[in-house]
Amino acid sequence: MNKEEISVLAALVADQVVKKLKGVGNLAETEYVDTEEAARILGVSANYLRQVKDRYPHMKAGDRKQGRILFKRDALLNEFKQA
Repeated sequence: MNKEEISVLAALVADQVVKKLKGVGNLAETEYVDTEEAARILGVSANYLRQVKDRYPHMKAGDRKQGRILFKRDALLNEFKQA
C-alpha cells in the first residue's frame, strides 16, 4: 500500500470509529441504577425485582454469568408515578 491508500483507509476507519462512539454516547447519557436502588424506587425488595426484572428496561454489566443488573432510572420513576 502506498501512503495515499493508507490515508484513505485510515479516514474510513476513523469514520467508523466515530459512528460507533456516537452510538455508545447515548448509552452513557442514560442513567442506570443498581438493583438495590431500583428496588427502593419501586418500593419492592431487591430479590423480588430480580425475579421480575424483564418488566423493566435493564442491562447486565460485567462479563460473568452472574453480572450486575442495572435498571434505567427514568423508566423506574415513570413506573412509580403510574402506580
